[in-house]
Amino acid sequence: MKRVLFIFFFLAAGLLPVAIQAQGTELYLLRYDYVRRWRFGFSLGINVFDFTVINSMREVNLGTQQKGVLWADVVNPQAGFNINGIVDYRLSHYFNLRALPGICFGTRQLNFYNNDDGSLHHRMTLESNYVEVPILLKFSAKRVSNYRPYLVSGVNPRFNMNWKTAEQKGNYISSVVFEPFVEFGAGLDIYFYFFKLSLEFKYSGTFINNLGSSMVAGQEAYHDALSRLNSQLFIFAIHIE
Repeated sequence: MKRVLFIFFFLAAGLLPVAIQAQGTELYLLRYDYVRRWRFGFSLGINVFDFTVINSMREVNLGTQQKGVLWADVVNPQAGFNINGIVDYRLSHYFNLRALPGICFGTRQLNFYNNDDGSLHHRMTLESNYVEVPILLKFSAKRVSNYRPYLVSGVNPRFNMNWKTAEQKGNYISSVVFEPFVEFGAGLDIYFYFFKLSLEFKYSGTFINNLGSSMVAGQEAYHDALSRLNSQLFIFAIHIE
């Protein structure tokens, strides 16, 4: 997690001098901001995937006629990335409707522990490759010079291209194919002479249980140890329009 946060802060600090250069008496892209209805661009982002894990805490079969209680948690969050297009329609002076179709790659490491002594029982890595279509409503504050802060919220249906059965994945558990996410975040538009650059931080979470029904024969303990897996991720993105 520390390494991922370092990457976030490194990107933000590296773009700060660029943002300062946008400040000045000349206002850029006024027609783009107040006249044009449709805007297009692309987005690059770094994400951190996570699970909200709800353990069943019930006794499961650990093999060789041994039973016990397992509980799981996500450890060592790893950075993934997003690549999106941007289609933006200006509804009014302060509101825009945005669609950002793209792909999202992320990894989560799920550790299972013995409840009796807290020792590590099994570790599995879960990879997710999503096709996503975020539909967001953007509310922008009043523009100040060449800066304009904003808020976004909306929904993001995601389809897992990497879906496989538990036996195919070799992880003893499976995920669902489709997950609808709710998203909200904040950002800053920075206007330059030829383009607009935006820095955005966003949270994305779902109330749908990601735990699939597929299991590996003889390894049902890992599925039975879990009650729910709710996906969530944090995204730092750079938009260029």
